[in-house]
Amino acid sequence: MSRLFALVSHITALAVLAVLTSRLRRNLRFLRRARELSPWTASSPLVSVLVPARNEAQTIVSCIESLAAQDYPDFEVMALDDQSSDETGALLDELAARHTNLIVLHGNEEPPAGWNGKSYACFRLAARAAGEWLLFTDADTLHTPTSIAQGIAQAEGLNVDLLSAFPRQVTGSWSERVVVSFILDFLPLVGLELTAVWRGESGRTAANGQYLLVRAAAYRAVGGHKAVSNALVDDFVLAKHVRSNGYRIALVDGTSMLNCRMYHGAREVWDGFSKNILLALQTSSAEKRPRWKGLVFAWGYACVFVLPFYHLLFSDHKSLSLLVIGWLGILRAIVNRRFTRPCIEVAATPLAAWTVMAFGLNALFRRIRGRKIAWKGRDYSLTN
Repeated sequence: MSRLFALVSHITALAVLAVLTSRLRRNLRFLRRARELSPWTASSPLVSVLVPARNEAQTIVSCIESLAAQDYPDFEVMALDDQSSDETGALLDELAARHTNLIVLHGNEEPPAGWNGKSYACFRLAARAAGEWLLFTDADTLHTPTSIAQGIAQAEGLNVDLLSAFPRQVTGSWSERVVVSFILDFLPLVGLELTAVWRGESGRTAANGQYLLVRAAAYRAVGGHKAVSNALVDDFVLAKHVRSNGYRIALVDGTSMLNCRMYHGAREVWDGFSKNILLALQTSSAEKRPRWKGLVFAWGYACVFVLPFYHLLFSDHKSLSLLVIGWLGILRAIVNRRFTRPCIEVAATPLAAWTVMAFGLNALFRRIRGRKIAWKGRDYSLTN
């Protein structure tokens, strides 16, 4: 029985890896085509860059400086200090005195009932924005001088209403190196059909709130952040909402546009991804999935990321285990090379995959127990 189980799991793993390999090949081709679009467009529509900031004193200056120095002819930068308890507000006021294209807002009230903090901050910023395009970006991002120009070129070249991008992920601690790129670079490239998302042929959507460029008319037509006011993973839910209303979206390579250190240390990694991982999976489909599909996904995930290592130690099918592990390593190495990531992350792939399982179980446990998660000094329930 154990031999049959091992054989079935290996066959499943090989079939899944074949699918992932084909998907990765198509995704890399799509990203290359999108990135080859000219960084300059015939038109230069006004772009409003919107930065919600809550307790971001360590990063806000470098972020705003990088945005204020954009090599693009027509843009404004707006930042909102969301009740920060550190020096974020004062630093923003100092920056506004130096940069005429920077507008600073100060949020002094708690979000209304039914809103999360970031969505409300984005809503307030968008209400004041004059741009034809709105670029929502996080306060811990650092943009290259052509960030806006490349984003507009790709959005107009692909003829989309919402364009999101993979930043270059900066990692410091060991915990960050293990999981950040695995979750934000590797899993999207093997788990999504980016061409199908762009063409509107896939029920799955994805977005990265570190770079979210949306046509203002489309944003307002679907209700903007007000329509997703209580969503913790606001980027995923907003992209899903925009697409479900008939607008086109795309996810592209933004490593030449910006970089971001998303988390600092194991505690932030644990809290942040525990908040995001389960909800991201739930909101990535246009329709609610039947339970059996979740079980099939779990079986496939286990066959690729868990069982090969178990069989390598405890079963007789070591050659098949090595084939699966080697194939997985090659896929991760291809993605790491594409994003110029450290080679050590390839070896950490199984640990990253097991950690993702822990994030999901932690989020599920918190939801079942009705426990809340603290983020940026506010408590949130793990519900949609």
